[in-house]
Amino acid sequence: MDLAHYTDELVTRLMMANRSEGFADLFVALLRELARGRPVSPATLAQILDWPLERVAAALHEAVSTERDDDGNVVGYGLTLRETVHAFEIDGRRLYTWCAFDTLFFPALINRTAHVVSRCAATGATVSLTVTPTAIREVEPAGAAVSLIMPQNTTDIRHAFCCHVHFFASATVARDWATKHPGIEILSVQDAFTVGRERAQGLLRSTRQRNVGGADHE
Repeated sequence: MDLAHYTDELVTRLMMANRSEGFADLFVALLRELARGRPVSPATLAQILDWPLERVAAALHEAVSTERDDDGNVVGYGLTLRETVHAFEIDGRRLYTWCAFDTLFFPALINRTAHVVSRCAATGATVSLTVTPTAIREVEPAGAAVSLIMPQNTTDIRHAFCCHVHFFASATVARDWATKHPGIEILSVQDAFTVGRERAQGLLRSTRQRNVGGADHE
């Protein structure tokens, strides 16, 4: 597989899935607030972005996978307060992500190092790694792999993409799993991180405010 070509195509498809104006600004701000470990109100996002509340509400409505609590606050969009198989620990706070790929590029967007603990989608074996904004390290098992898929044209990115993107204990196990799941590509964790870095850089280039939400988390 031509990794550079695949990366370009996947990043383009992911950007197309979120075509609303200002989505990158909203997404980065939301991630940085969720990284604090508490629900995020639309009013907080409106204040950070200097948007009318109605615009924030409309953008969140368009992002159909958005998780909310009973008060209407956001508790998850990619990064979530609700438990999944992908634990994502930042500064001692245990959060979660919707998929393996999220764990590889969110650190660059929130400017934080994350300790990730997940499990192999085929065997249930533990997969762990540390992801900094610029690198990955301490990958266990060393040969762990990630599944990726080209998402279709849909606003439901969780269903179209995240539900198919997992960690595996090895490339061999992953490729065997992929034979039963059409459209899946298997990458090493390092190669998947390279794709994620492009995704993060694309989002940050799209933000009109490079420090939306601030980088400091108490």
